[in-house]
Amino acid sequence: GPEMAATQTQSVSAGLESGRNMATETKASGQTVEQFLVLAKQVRGAALEELIRQLLEVPGIYVFGEFLEMPNIQELMVGPFAQSYQLLTLFAYGTFSDYIANAANLPELSAAQKNKLRYLSIVTLADKLKVRRW
Repeated sequence: GPEMAATQTQSVSAGLESGRNMATETKASGQTVEQFLVLAKQVRGAALEELIRQLLEVPGIYVFGEFLEMPNIQELMVGPFAQSYQLLTLFAYGTFSDYIANAANLPELSAAQKNKLRYLSIVTLADKLKVRRW
C-alpha cells in the first residue's frame, strides 16, 4: 500500500545519498547513470516515479534510452504512472516544443527539468541540422 511506497521512496533517496559519497565520477551531481540504473531495478510504482523525477532533474545525465528498456519502467506505460513514463520518453526522444504541445497530459516540470529539456532540445536540433561534410 501507500506505506510501502513511502518506504521505497525514502530508500531511493537514501540510495542516492549514499551514492553521492562514492567518488566514481566527479560530476557536479556526483550521481551516475549506473547508480540510477541500479536503483531503478529495485523499485516500482510511486518510488520509481520519484526516481524518474530525480533522474530528469539531476545535472549531467542526458541519456535515458537505457531506462526505457527496463521492464519495470515499461510497466509504468499503463496505469497511474503513465505520465512519468511519457515524460521520460519525451526527455529521451522529444524536444521542449513537444513538451509544450503535450503539457496538459504531462507532469509539470521543475525549473531544473525545463532547463535540461531545453538543453536536450538544442542538442537534438543541432544534430538534425548538422551538415555532413565528406
